[in-house]
Amino acid sequence: MVEVTSPENFFGYRMGEAKKLARWDELVNYYYKLAQESPRVKTLEMGRSTEDNPLLLVIITSPENHQNLKEIQKVGPTLAYREDLPEEELEELIRRGKAVISMGMSIHASEVGGTQMAPELAYHLASGDDPDTLRILEETVLLLVPCVNPDGNIMVVDWYKEWQGTEYEGCGLPWLYHKYTGHDNNRDLVLMNIPESRHMAQMLFKDWFPLAYIDYHHYGSFGGRYYIPPFANPTDPNVDPILWAEMQLYGSAMLANLEQQGKTGVENYAGFTAEFNSAYTRVCTWHGITGMLTESASAKLATPKYIHYHQLNSTRGRPEYRAHVNFPHPWKGGWWTLRDIVEQQKISALAALDMAAKYRELLLRNLRLKAVRAQAEKTPYALIFHPEQHDPLTAYKLLEALNGTGIKILRAEEDFSAEGIRYKKGTFIVPYTQISRAYLMSTMRRRLYHDNPWARSPEGTPLDLQDIAGYNLTELMGINVKEANNPFKVRSSEVTSLDYPKFTVRKSEQGYIIDCS
Repeated sequence: MVEVTSPENFFGYRMGEAKKLARWDELVNYYYKLAQESPRVKTLEMGRSTEDNPLLLVIITSPENHQNLKEIQKVGPTLAYREDLPEEELEELIRRGKAVISMGMSIHASEVGGTQMAPELAYHLASGDDPDTLRILEETVLLLVPCVNPDGNIMVVDWYKEWQGTEYEGCGLPWLYHKYTGHDNNRDLVLMNIPESRHMAQMLFKDWFPLAYIDYHHYGSFGGRYYIPPFANPTDPNVDPILWAEMQLYGSAMLANLEQQGKTGVENYAGFTAEFNSAYTRVCTWHGITGMLTESASAKLATPKYIHYHQLNSTRGRPEYRAHVNFPHPWKGGWWTLRDIVEQQKISALAALDMAAKYRELLLRNLRLKAVRAQAEKTPYALIFHPEQHDPLTAYKLLEALNGTGIKILRAEEDFSAEGIRYKKGTFIVPYTQISRAYLMSTMRRRLYHDNPWARSPEGTPLDLQDIAGYNLTELMGINVKEANNPFKVRSSEVTSLDYPKFTVRKSEQGYIIDCS
């Protein structure tokens, strides 16, 4: 075993211990210490948060993989984005590629389990020498984001400690746990208004393009103990079927390991639907990354909560609180603790990594297949941003957001025609023929909400949406775009960065009249 400092020795308590929460500044120190002590760990700062706290990326793999990390890092983006990839080069990429998996913790700061579990997961991988751990280290690269919302962690931990020992212990913050977005920080990976979203998008879609991204959340206290993949119906029809299949693969591995280790109350195919949703997991899925979330039943932050069996209830996809195929072993009630949450999340995280290690080659081939399938779809063919816009700056904002998530944007180098319309040189073109096709289909076009048995109760009443019915960003933002259903020819260049148009206001001695219509 590699000699590194355990979380218990560093923090002075076991992660998830009742009434104990680790604060972000302490956690940052631990990850840097871990990187100093273990050749399996590299701790980087991706950037700063909204309130100027470090946003960390902890990369965990074998020492040999760390030596070749730059080459390993190129594999995902190449498989995802290259249009012409000769068979010989593809086989070489799959031979030397690793199963890169990213995990994000506690983007919702009151859902404290992920950030409290992550040190144990990192320590396990940094120090273990059993065959399973060594296989994971050899075949995978873990991109661990130990806290996606550092500002919120600091707020929640300080608030919890302030009211500890009073009747308000474990209650929620009376303000947003992100300065601007609150809970909706998990809806910002589309337009990326806050720096945390921009740093995550850079890592996920440009720097690495992992095979999977797993988000660790909490849900209510009075249902199942742990929700794991896959999602419930209905699905987003724009998503490549491989992604739904892979979610079943990951989820089955998690469920089998959780049951083996005595964790009851685990459910899947329930509660959280695979329909349209702009959370991190769904945005990743639209881009071709297998995006999944887990949801742990909540305690009172770090304070245990007693739940009687008769308080436990049903949810969408699980109409009764009793054993189902997707809920095989119900929890019987009792005390529910943060330690329970830490243990179940750690088991499922290791199960996902173990599965990825065993199926490394399959997952890498699937990534390339997703790209090839999307490139072959020719109808619709492209979005064309008309050069004449009512609000040019807003059009550039959307283009910048698309570019920030790795979506290919072309600029016409000549005048051209498409669908009988003439366009000028400089027009922006966004092809649908790329791995992010589902993202464009789901966010840029008008769409109707599902009307099928999955979207209605047995008596026919429409079920509440989990999130929202759709985006259609171009319409919401007032942007003039045309959709070309058929291929067209134009000499173009790929846009790597966007320079906003510059405007000047002439000086006036009389003042200005501003039209607000």
